[in-house]
Amino acid sequence: MRLIKIAIFLMVLIVLGGCMTEVDLNKEKTLLFKTDQEFAAKSKEIGPAEAFYLYMDNDGIQLPVNGDIVIGDEAIRDRMLSAGEYQLFWTPQKAEVALAGDMGWTWGTYIYKATDEDGNTIQRKGKYLNVWKKHEDGNWKVVVDIGNIEPEQ
Repeated sequence: MRLIKIAIFLMVLIVLGGCMTEVDLNKEKTLLFKTDQEFAAKSKEIGPAEAFYLYMDNDGIQLPVNGDIVIGDEAIRDRMLSAGEYQLFWTPQKAEVALAGDMGWTWGTYIYKATDEDGNTIQRKGKYLNVWKKHEDGNWKVVVDIGNIEPEQ
């Protein structure tokens, strides 16, 4: 009887041990930082609205500087497309990942460029914070996008 109890105890330990996978946080931080860099490059390549559509979670939330909260990747793309033609460039500065390896955040600086109706260039600088979620397929997606504008000099 004692041998059966020991065998059951060992099987439980093996099963539980197999469920606990250790997360390499440095690897995940590097991957998340690289993903944000790729996101920024994609914005330059195909435009910010389409880049956001690719990198936002389906239920992602955008908290625009001077606007209402926008929920969902399609609604975010539609809102960004409705803003007219502009460019959005950003540079990630740091990435962090939660101990479980399934959530993280990046922050950085951005530059927004557009042309007004008189042909004058509009340029705004700011900072952003993105909260990311790692999906089961291993890809990181933005769940919350927050930005602010630096005061004009």
